[in-house]
Amino acid sequence: MKKLIITLIWVAILAGMVITNPKKAAHNEAIAVEYKEALQKKVGVFSLLAGQKTLEKVVDSAVEVSDYVLLSVGKYSSRDDVSSVVSVGVFNHVFVFTKDDILDELGRALGF
Repeated sequence: MKKLIITLIWVAILAGMVITNPKKAAHNEAIAVEYKEALQKKVGVFSLLAGQKTLEKVVDSAVEVSDYVLLSVGKYSSRDDVSSVVSVGVFNHVFVFTKDDILDELGRALGF
């Protein structure tokens, strides 16, 4: 009986992970917000306001999201064809990892 309850709990957790796995749009939005805040600290609020739409377009075109059923992983591909993990999505939440080299490249793409 105890094994059955533990098994049912695991099945419920796994089913919840599958149902609440974030999609590409959620990754793009979370990454854009995170990098916008980080870029604001580097270049200032007023100069970034002009580049908001450009930031969203750069993130949308440069981030590739892989869906692994239970979770999803967002990878940023640089101009040198080097990709690095910038986000992990699980339970309808996207965790974003800020990396300075990607911030620098985004800043260059936005003209900062």
